[in-house]
Amino acid sequence: MRARGALAVLGSATSMRVLRARLQDLLFSTRDPDHANASLRQVLREIRISLGDDREALVSGPGWVGLDGNLIRLDMTARPGPDGQMPEFASDLDIEDPEFEDWLRDARMHSEQAVTPMAPEPSLLPVLLTAEPMASDTDSGVIAAMVMGEAAGRVCDLVPLVSMPDRADPGQAAIVLSAVVNRMGDGIHMLVRLSHRPSGRTFWSHKFVLDAGDLTGAMSICTAQICVGILRVLEALRTVDAALGVSFADVFSFNQARLSRAEKALSGMDDGVNASLTMALRAWILTTQVFERMVPDPQGSIQKAQEFASRAREADPYSATALGVGSVVEGYMKHGQVSFWLAQQAVQMDARNPLARYAYSRALTDLGRHKEAHREAQAGLAEALSVLNPATWQMRMGISLTRLGRFEEAEQRFDAVQQFAPENRPSLRFLAALRYHRHDEEGALSALQALKKVEPGFSLEAMRSDSYPVATLRQGGLLGVTRSGLL
Repeated sequence: MRARGALAVLGSATSMRVLRARLQDLLFSTRDPDHANASLRQVLREIRISLGDDREALVSGPGWVGLDGNLIRLDMTARPGPDGQMPEFASDLDIEDPEFEDWLRDARMHSEQAVTPMAPEPSLLPVLLTAEPMASDTDSGVIAAMVMGEAAGRVCDLVPLVSMPDRADPGQAAIVLSAVVNRMGDGIHMLVRLSHRPSGRTFWSHKFVLDAGDLTGAMSICTAQICVGILRVLEALRTVDAALGVSFADVFSFNQARLSRAEKALSGMDDGVNASLTMALRAWILTTQVFERMVPDPQGSIQKAQEFASRAREADPYSATALGVGSVVEGYMKHGQVSFWLAQQAVQMDARNPLARYAYSRALTDLGRHKEAHREAQAGLAEALSVLNPATWQMRMGISLTRLGRFEEAEQRFDAVQQFAPENRPSLRFLAALRYHRHDEEGALSALQALKKVEPGFSLEAMRSDSYPVATLRQGGLLGVTRSGLL
């Protein structure tokens, strides 16, 4: 029973990975630490035995355990039982542990809020309605309206979405952003809620306390967290009703199937709405596929990406997202000055836009300004929106640190990339090279084997060739691994 409970926790976790300490606490919270640790090892052994020939699907690393996304596909679709009723999540799990019972109760509550999936309509964009805040005084109401409006606008800069005031038909399928706000002493208390219309289900809520003495900073933090909440709700609902036709996680993933799925969804959207954004995101996807060596014609694909990026800027010359993506595309094409100019324009338009900040850090790297590039990546990682795509920021920091010769710190960053995105190929190349450079042949071999698994046709000879994307490693004299004979 506990082995199946462990699988339920692992399977429903982000990237199907959980800290060992967390899993131990959930399953054996009433036992002393040594006994609990031994019991967890036995549970993991049972899972491996049950997997038989596929036992390598259970993976682990320093302090964590998980399931290999390359070998396991997760299906969380609820199906009617023999009586025609929909079962609750993990209905047959019965583990007498207070921590697990709390986790299971929350998991079931989350599952009950999910709507039964149905075929999406790619041409129908999700609708976000912003309700007039309920406020105890006029000033608080104005502040809440400003925060909610900016959050909605930021989301519209990142995903195709229709945002409008809540004056629509009550029966219209939509996500509603609402708030109740009042002033108490020096604090402005704001309860923000994201609900589904017409069902009325609440999918996200959070209470913020804004310091009236530092409203600018407090409002900025509040806006970012609401933006994260909206994106997560859209992600959870992307196949239903007012749901997002394209997944934010898919667009910024490193998996070919997910990138292709995102491209297909974006290509089916109406160019008349969010035209600049949809074309910018398509350019991003194509560039990622070229970076990750997923396309048979890299030159043709990057030229197509350049065309999309150019059209995105024409549709909205003031879009920080379009400018940032354009910078990334031009950077790949070795147009350093153009890339830097576009990145500068992007951060001038909106310094809080994650794609603008990413593009600026990347452009600084291309110009050899590595300390500045590292500072920009650090600042980007500190932003609230970084939780939606942390691997990208960790990657940028790792590259900057490698260029600065801080190899030990860089390796830690590439390790972090792997925790968040095991399919990320560039981080595996860096890990193989850096580990070999410090004479860790076993670690280098592990990275190379993982790279060979996710990159068809990979070989050390190919990695050594001039056309292979390892400019940073080549510049740092770190390609000794390509002559190691490890593969």
